[in-house]
Amino acid sequence: MGIQPESTDVITPVADDASDNQVAVKKSRWIKIREVIWDGERSPEERKLVQRLDLFIMSWATYGYFIRLLDSGNITNAYVSGMKEDLNFHGNQYNLLATFFTSGYLVGQIPSQLLLTKRKSDPSQPIEFLWTIVTFCFAAVRTTKQVFALRFIIGMLESPFAVGVITLMGSWYTPRELGKRIAIFYSASYAASMFSGYLQAGIYKGLDNHLGLPGWRWLFIFCGIISLPGPIWGVFAIPDNPYTTKAWWLDEEKKKFYIERMQKIDRRAPVPLSWTKIGKVLGHWPIWVVTLMLIFHCVVTQPLNYFWVWLKSLDRFSVYQINLFPTAAQALGLVTTLAYAWVSDGLGGKRWQVMIVPATINFIGMVIVASGPGYGATFFGYLINAASWGLWPVLYAWVNEICHDDAEERAIVIGVAQTFGQVFVAWVPVVILNVGKYAPRFKMGFTVMSVLSVGEFTMIFVIRWFVNRDKRKAALKEESEVKKDEVEVEIPTPVRKEEEIPYLPVY
Repeated sequence: MGIQPESTDVITPVADDASDNQVAVKKSRWIKIREVIWDGERSPEERKLVQRLDLFIMSWATYGYFIRLLDSGNITNAYVSGMKEDLNFHGNQYNLLATFFTSGYLVGQIPSQLLLTKRKSDPSQPIEFLWTIVTFCFAAVRTTKQVFALRFIIGMLESPFAVGVITLMGSWYTPRELGKRIAIFYSASYAASMFSGYLQAGIYKGLDNHLGLPGWRWLFIFCGIISLPGPIWGVFAIPDNPYTTKAWWLDEEKKKFYIERMQKIDRRAPVPLSWTKIGKVLGHWPIWVVTLMLIFHCVVTQPLNYFWVWLKSLDRFSVYQINLFPTAAQALGLVTTLAYAWVSDGLGGKRWQVMIVPATINFIGMVIVASGPGYGATFFGYLINAASWGLWPVLYAWVNEICHDDAEERAIVIGVAQTFGQVFVAWVPVVILNVGKYAPRFKMGFTVMSVLSVGEFTMIFVIRWFVNRDKRKAALKEESEVKKDEVEVEIPTPVRKEEEIPYLPVY
């Protein structure tokens, strides 16, 4: 296993050497298992300090993402639980719910991410309080126009959160820690979708028409109550990056330790954003290649949003069952997302190798739902689409490592990629998954998505090629600098000609 016995002056029997080697092998295997499970070997001091990060950053980020996905995603559960009929939704207005949300998201996305490069990783903490207020407002809507307006506002309020958290994590966690923590953060979306389904199912059975309010309105009231603790905890928990943090839970000694951790992996302190820096980012490949990759990913992970349409068209399930069935997919997504990240980190940051798995699963699921071979197969195709969502955390862990030495590029690339991914989500489903035209099969839309799934798979290898090219360039540069340092400039010593002795005649 590459572990050599320590040298000693005492001659030991061969059998003892073999025994020592066996212990060493066993130990190294156990360490490898621990690395796969959680962060690997480290000093007790570092372990405690990373746990401190988890206590504050991860608790706030995960709960915050949970309530955001709960509040933004419960619109589907409300729609199938009576909101459609109560507010007289018709045609493609269901698609417009996502379009207005995404439009608001886009309005706030890039400005908030640029602000992030100048200020804290959470650009505006009061946004979290506003989010909670808007969630309550959904319970009082009377028209579809009011729903669309609130969807736009809540999309705008959500825009700084996910990319800000990912940038924040990249400023505090090392590569062996980052992937699994992004996955834990992202898994809150599955938990939120599952909980929303169970919550709506329970409310529909127990509170529908209670106090004269339909069950879907009670859903928004309960979601607003659940959202309240998030912004309150964020006031105390959110740090800045290690170089400028003023978090109350960090003393100067701990700050120094965190800075040293980042310096060891070449995560540098932020610098003021300038036009020169923006030009440098635009001239570097990650912003273009990663953005295209995320566009493909965002589009081909949409089918589960239309699972309920197909289920409802079968006329064989109750509202309660339609709310519950998609939670099975969410559970699958939760397990697979965590598995991808754990394996990726545990194998020493194997990113592209792990990403191949969810990309392949996505293509298989897309082909199945596009062909629609039958009830069982179509149900399975929708279900396994959720197993492809785990590509997102591994990709962003990879982006943090690719842009490790430039905090501004890291923030801009993540923000722009996420923005353009949502841009395409805003209009592509409206065109190719129009509920009014193509429901319940969506054959044309899912066929297009099958082709885009191939594009997602291909982009993994495109990114890998660029990463390897950069590594080769860096290696050549380092080799050139080493040779330059080793070459001693020799000053030639002038060669003196032998003195010519004048010829003297002998007499």
